[in-house]
Amino acid sequence: MVSRPSFLSSVEELRPSRATVHRRLVQAILALAVLATAVSGMLVVNAAIGDAKIARDRGVAVADILGGGNTTVVRYRDDAGVYHQPDRGLKYPTGLSQGDRVYVDYQRSDPDNVKVQGRGWTLSIVPALSVWLVSMVVVGLLLGLERLWWRRGRAGQDTGQAARQDAVID
Repeated sequence: MVSRPSFLSSVEELRPSRATVHRRLVQAILALAVLATAVSGMLVVNAAIGDAKIARDRGVAVADILGGGNTTVVRYRDDAGVYHQPDRGLKYPTGLSQGDRVYVDYQRSDPDNVKVQGRGWTLSIVPALSVWLVSMVVVGLLLGLERLWWRRGRAGQDTGQAARQDAVID
């Protein structure tokens, strides 16, 4: 019989049990689901807060759409005659293209907070639900893979236990 070095037995004592790894893995996946839900909710809440700020300090202008892409670039002149071109772009730009002219509502105290007139935070619900749905699919897949890993490990442990019991009986 070969003896094991003492440091190997101390390393094995530090290693968490399979059940502990299983529990922590499930907790991490569920934490991911909670985080995705919070982020999706915050997308809608952030849009509603921005719209409320515009409504409290509202200015109206005609804006020129300068470009599209990830951020719809817009330029408009405020009530004081000053031109603004917000770095963050225009909120709710669906259906707009370069060269279009649209009415916009903006926040007088923060002219970078600008949205297409007549559009509101409810338009952020569909993208937020999309983010949440994709996240829940990923969470479901991760939980399924984790469950498969757990079952395969349990089957291997059961087979090893049966073999040890057979050896004792013989």
